[in-house]
Amino acid sequence: MSHRIVVSAENNPYTGWQCKLFYFSCVTRLGHQPLIIVHDSGKDWHSDFYDLSKAGCEIRPAPNYRFAGRGDDYYPRNTAGTLIHAAEACREEDFIVLFDSDIIFARQPNFPSALSGDFVSYVDFEKDFALQAMREFGIHRELENAEKESLRCGVPYVIPVAAAEQLAVTWLDGIDAFSTRRWEDIMYAFGLAALKLGLKIELTHEVAHNFRMDDRLDAAIIHYCYGDNRWNKRDYFDEHEARAVWQPSLDAPEDTILGELIKQIKEAGQFYRDVYFSNRFIGAPFFN
Repeated sequence: MSHRIVVSAENNPYTGWQCKLFYFSCVTRLGHQPLIIVHDSGKDWHSDFYDLSKAGCEIRPAPNYRFAGRGDDYYPRNTAGTLIHAAEACREEDFIVLFDSDIIFARQPNFPSALSGDFVSYVDFEKDFALQAMREFGIHRELENAEKESLRCGVPYVIPVAAAEQLAVTWLDGIDAFSTRRWEDIMYAFGLAALKLGLKIELTHEVAHNFRMDDRLDAAIIHYCYGDNRWNKRDYFDEHEARAVWQPSLDAPEDTILGELIKQIKEAGQFYRDVYFSNRFIGAPFFN
């Protein structure tokens, strides 16, 4: 079974440097060429995406899906939109592995050959807003405990290519079922889409988050969606700030989450400055 890693990206400097780090990590740690889908912002691609294309990364444009059915601006909606275009681009693959851009790899993950998402502890389908969205989406039955547990997931999602387009469209509709907006709606909506289509989700446990950055790294993937006063991705948001991301001034033990993150940032900065890919990284198979 073949799996293709796909990244959902926004056309701005904040996502640009994250995609550069993701790409570096993916090709050096996994030997795999990801696909990056960049959603339209009304401007030319940011220079980081041109740099990635020159480095050998496959990048495809896509429309912007940020504006939900009720008209509010919700940028995670692009993640579901990415899946629509990945379904077309990955027709020769068996599975799409869908990622956010703020992720690196410490070692080879073990992705299943089935619909799956990585366990997220704070997703809870017993919360009032989730139950309300379920009813709005036309799901009125009671969920069994095991079923509710299986829905507690986020990126990376492993999605069979054969089911990807239908799941993506239903996922978008699920996002629009929420009456008030929360950043985690995207994860709940993925569960709603699976329920609507009668699909079962397997849970994986491959991701460490940088909520406690000094913890020993024992996972294959780091999702650096948090931060503290030592390092925070949000400190590198605009064009000027993003240029400084490649020269971090701190060090941390390499066996920790923070240590691995800082190490790869420094390596990636060196790589994009003066290193070219070896042919052994180009087109390398992944889970074939």
